[in-house]
Amino acid sequence: MDWKNLRALVCEHYQLIGVLVAASIILFSMGTYTNWDAQTEFTAASSVVTRGLPYANSVYLIDQPPFAFYMTAPILQLMGSSYVNGVSFVTALGLGCVVLMYALGTVLYGKRSGLAAAALFGLVPWQVFMARTYLIDVQYMFLSLMFLFTGILAVKRNSQKLLATAGVLFALAFLTKLFAIFLLIPLVLVVLLKGKGSGLKLTLKNILIFLVPSFIFQALWFGGFANQNFYGVYQPSDFTHPAARIADPSLTFLPRIFVESAGWFLPAAAVFAVVLAVGFRRLFARTLWVDVVCVATILVVVGVDSWLVLGSHLSVPYTSAFKYDYAALPFLCLLAASLIDKAGVLMGSLAKRSIKLLTAGFGVVLVFASMFESIVFLNRTESYPLVDFKVDYIGHYFPFNVLTQVSSNFQLWHYVAVALIFLSMASPFLVRSMRWRLSLLIKILSS
Repeated sequence: MDWKNLRALVCEHYQLIGVLVAASIILFSMGTYTNWDAQTEFTAASSVVTRGLPYANSVYLIDQPPFAFYMTAPILQLMGSSYVNGVSFVTALGLGCVVLMYALGTVLYGKRSGLAAAALFGLVPWQVFMARTYLIDVQYMFLSLMFLFTGILAVKRNSQKLLATAGVLFALAFLTKLFAIFLLIPLVLVVLLKGKGSGLKLTLKNILIFLVPSFIFQALWFGGFANQNFYGVYQPSDFTHPAARIADPSLTFLPRIFVESAGWFLPAAAVFAVVLAVGFRRLFARTLWVDVVCVATILVVVGVDSWLVLGSHLSVPYTSAFKYDYAALPFLCLLAASLIDKAGVLMGSLAKRSIKLLTAGFGVVLVFASMFESIVFLNRTESYPLVDFKVDYIGHYFPFNVLTQVSSNFQLWHYVAVALIFLSMASPFLVRSMRWRLSLLIKILSS
């Protein structure tokens, strides 16, 4: 890429660069966190370096798909086999997720919503703590967002080559963590809702183009290299261990974990976006299908977790709802971020203008309130030796134990980051305002 093309790329996406720098400031001013899951998964990654296979202990392979550990192994070999280096790799992928949220939001709703989705995802405590702990969830999320974005492009461009690429990315995501299957839901819905218009339909040929890489990768690993029970990874100890039961789970565990992990304003913004889409469905007819895709994905994710907990009384999906419902977070952010473009549509509508202006302003306030709430939560909790995300009042929670302390003046760095995000999002309006004032001044001086 020559200087001219690089300059054009920076000029086109300078707002994203600002958001990405802000997300980096927040993540790298934090400490690193750990828990039992994180230590087990890091042991598996370290074992790839020393023994070639992801052993959870001296005898048994970890009961997770292996690709995340093989992704991490080169970093550990290059930088040293320390937990902090493993977390740094996960953090880098977390920043990659921010970029992919921008790409998804832009292709689905518009550039302004894409920027807001990236900002919301980069700030929300749910994602921030995931990205500062060695858990394979961020790795599967990065690959899943990649395959989803590539798959949507395949539908829009009617490209079987892009579909095949998306299939390989899905195979890698599924070989990282089985929860990647949740992100098939939005892709299937996109094909069903928009495939007829583009020409890419849900035919047997297209299904095989997409899924064959997964069959090959799964068979090679579980039937070949690992020499494991092929179906064993689909029956993890979360589901089969005799102690993995809870007699009386709280009926409100899902609303609680969403509020604990994402705050009050982000879910409220997502709900308000859906209300607007339904209430003004003629105005938002172009993107109503996107809202349907996001809502359906969230409902399936939380529905599966609800069934595992309230139906099967499994304790791990209950106490670890923070991880089990993580696949819903991108779509929560996309729905909330869509309020930015919805506000633009409402303000451009002439009928009942005052009501629409008030509604648009309220939606934008919810988006920025969510960002402030995230910063307040991070500032309040980062200095704690233990950060827990509770699912009930009894004491069931998913823990993050501090391994290395936060940087000095981390709260100041956080406010610098959120100011940079606001400046990045407002920059087009500021530039237009400055140009208008400058042209006005030139006219006055020349008259």
